[in-house]
Amino acid sequence: MSSSSSLAYFNKDTFLDGTGRGKLSRQVKFTLESNNETPCVPSLSIVKEKSNKKKHHHIAKLISVDIQLPLPPNLERRPQVLISCEQFPNNYISPTSLSILHWSKYHGRNVTFYLKDIGYFSTADRSDANRCREDFRYLKRLIYDIDDTRELKQMKIEFDLNIGSAYLIPAEPAASLDALLWWISKHKHSLLDKKQRFTFDFLAWRGTIRKIMSSLFNNETDWRIGVIRFRGAYFLHVFHTETELNIEFGQTPIEQRMCYWGHKFEDYLCSETPPLFPCPKKLFSLVNLATLGVHTLLYGSEIDACTQDSILIDENNPAATKNSHNGTDSSIQHKKKRKFVEIKVIYAKNMLDLHTSTARKYGKWWSQCFLTGIEQILLGFRDDYGVVRQIQPLLIKDIETRARTWSSSSFLSFLNDFCVFVRTTITKDYFEDGKAVYLFYFSPQEKKIKWLSTTESKYQFLPEWFTSQDFAPSEV
Repeated sequence: MSSSSSLAYFNKDTFLDGTGRGKLSRQVKFTLESNNETPCVPSLSIVKEKSNKKKHHHIAKLISVDIQLPLPPNLERRPQVLISCEQFPNNYISPTSLSILHWSKYHGRNVTFYLKDIGYFSTADRSDANRCREDFRYLKRLIYDIDDTRELKQMKIEFDLNIGSAYLIPAEPAASLDALLWWISKHKHSLLDKKQRFTFDFLAWRGTIRKIMSSLFNNETDWRIGVIRFRGAYFLHVFHTETELNIEFGQTPIEQRMCYWGHKFEDYLCSETPPLFPCPKKLFSLVNLATLGVHTLLYGSEIDACTQDSILIDENNPAATKNSHNGTDSSIQHKKKRKFVEIKVIYAKNMLDLHTSTARKYGKWWSQCFLTGIEQILLGFRDDYGVVRQIQPLLIKDIETRARTWSSSSFLSFLNDFCVFVRTTITKDYFEDGKAVYLFYFSPQEKKIKWLSTTESKYQFLPEWFTSQDFAPSEV
């Protein structure tokens, strides 16, 4: 799909791909002007405000990212350049450090892991606590039966992932703990002991935990994680390094398009009439509670979708909860049933093209799903034009069984070592320690994790609205 000058007209009966799944529900007429002139951007959606009921036009952002399709057959991954971190130069000597051994040294250690989900929430922006709702409004439901593998293989589909890409790059929402802190504030009395200390040991987003686990085989990218101990619990927050910022803001047009393809594919799988533009800011998250050895981890996990037969019980409003699959009141069900699914797009023709035994990215896929109890990934096999013609499920246990360059026990053992390292390093609470934030830094060159403490305000990531609230036990 090109951003060169063209004229396109869709009416309400126009199909955006060969399957009819991209049908627009209303007329959209737009003109793409040349890049030398200011483009005339269309009105693509109408939002009604309850206060005055006036109609406001949402203006789509037109971007000029032109890539040549099909993609080059010899397309190679752009090499990552490790930029020195000013805070942690190679000659910095940490008071203590954690050396990272070869993954095989951690393999076979018996570190127990138990998992359950204890909550959920939807948010239109995970960095804004004011936009959180404790409901399922942003949880997508698959429109295909993921368990019917034979039917999925025989389906004739043609999902063009380029549609809408000329107008929007779905940048990921900024990562912060605000949404999780909002959920904790609503349930704080069930998460505090008699001494008003939290009953969990660590709090983070799942992505932060994955970043730590991936250090076992990460030889290219460093990371920096801030840790604050507050009321006995360790809160973790990522502060991007110069290398990570260079990767994020230095994406090529092809890399940007591939990012867009992933979000677009989710919409095809979860809607008979997918929107023209994906909306990656609207997220549904689980709140997971895991026991890793002697440590208790509380973390948020963003969920792509649930299966058709999932029963979603809204504990806050049971009467309003329905099983949208059959229209019955889910509160009468004897057993709560929820199955969550991860969605991925990959360049391959079929499963035989996947090198799950050696490619390290499948270790990242495994950890992402394992930490949330997800058992299946729904894969979309795309071609050089960004078109998906086949979808197929991949079992998480199959990835783990085939792996030869990592193991589940190695990931868990190393994560356990990191938790011990943090708890040994930070022994005082935030306000007892002069509001100190401890920055842990992973050096891929040295294969070590170093640390330093700072009281700079830009690293004090716990907001005042959270730390200043009343944590006294409830009288109820």
